[in-house]
Amino acid sequence: MVVRKSRNIRREEEKFGARRARQRTTLKWKTKPKRKIKSTSRANTINATWKKLTGGWTGAIFYVFLGIGLALLARQTLAFALSTEMPVVAVVSTSMQHDHVEQTHYQWLDEHMGYSESYIKSWSIPTGFLVGDMPVVKGEGNYKVGDVIVYSVPNQNFPIIHRAIKINEDGTYQTKGDNNLNQLPYEFKVHKEQIYGKVVFIIPKLGYFKVMLTNVLGIG
Repeated sequence: MVVRKSRNIRREEEKFGARRARQRTTLKWKTKPKRKIKSTSRANTINATWKKLTGGWTGAIFYVFLGIGLALLARQTLAFALSTEMPVVAVVSTSMQHDHVEQTHYQWLDEHMGYSESYIKSWSIPTGFLVGDMPVVKGEGNYKVGDVIVYSVPNQNFPIIHRAIKINEDGTYQTKGDNNLNQLPYEFKVHKEQIYGKVVFIIPKLGYFKVMLTNVLGIG
């Protein structure tokens, strides 16, 4: 009697264990799809929002502001890395082109400063640059003759990008555009406080958008 009872108990326990196992399997099967459905729904919502932002006229506005934001971020990063508040500048005039370099550059510097052609050719940025180019500017503590410097001038909307041709006795600088026939009135005494930095290299053609704004809207 006791043996039969224990056998019955074992059978009931086995049946109970089998039922629990089936319940666990059923529970896992029911819960997994819900998580997947929830994750898929979130992804669909994100995709729909992104398409709404980037589609049609709202998309155009979005990309304009995104581009402006990225440009400002890049400018601030460069300003910090190059120690200047003006790390890049667009060339909007022909004053540094080498169109008539023999007369306006080598001959002028020989007659007025006594510099030889070989000395002039040893300077940085020896071949000048063109309208639409974008010089990269680095701030320095001091500048030397031959450096192409970027500086501000009172009552001008855009900076000047000319070459330092002489250091005056009081520590101020004289400058001249390589392609200009003579110095301009504000070039005989440029204070260090006016100078943003010197040109370290040129990115060709990247400044044409700025040139267009300057020519059409007068924005410097």
